[in-house]
Amino acid sequence: MKGISPLIATVLLIAFTVGIGGLISVWSSGFTQTTTGIVGKEGENAVICSNGALDVSDLKYCNNNVSGIIKNNGRIALGNITLQVTFTNASLVSLALNDSSGVYLALKPGQIGTFNVSIGGASSGNYNKLYLYTNCSTVNDKAQASDVAAC
Repeated sequence: MKGISPLIATVLLIAFTVGIGGLISVWSSGFTQTTTGIVGKEGENAVICSNGALDVSDLKYCNNNVSGIIKNNGRIALGNITLQVTFTNASLVSLALNDSSGVYLALKPGQIGTFNVSIGGASSGNYNKLYLYTNCSTVNDKAQASDVAAC
């Protein structure tokens, strides 16, 4: 039985290698374009959010309710403002802050909003920290229990 000549075997091996390399090149090109698009969008959001600033003040705790004033000190609108309360027993409660019409509180640059929410439960007086979060992950504010006045 005769085999194929070494020259033909070498040519076939090179053609096979080039073909596989081409397939990998096409796949990696699509993969990197998708990844670059995702990273680019996240980078764009980070730049936009770097113009945000939030300040919470005039915090009060009265009858299981926490109230306060929130001011958007940044240059971008902030939305989906959430209050997270951590308790001394390490449990936490997240509360969406709503405006008077019942939708998520959103603040334009320079705008001031207020909140008054029940943190309820038997351990509500044992809160440790209050955090305010927004739709921009880098724009938030926090307060210690010592920053909150009693009624």
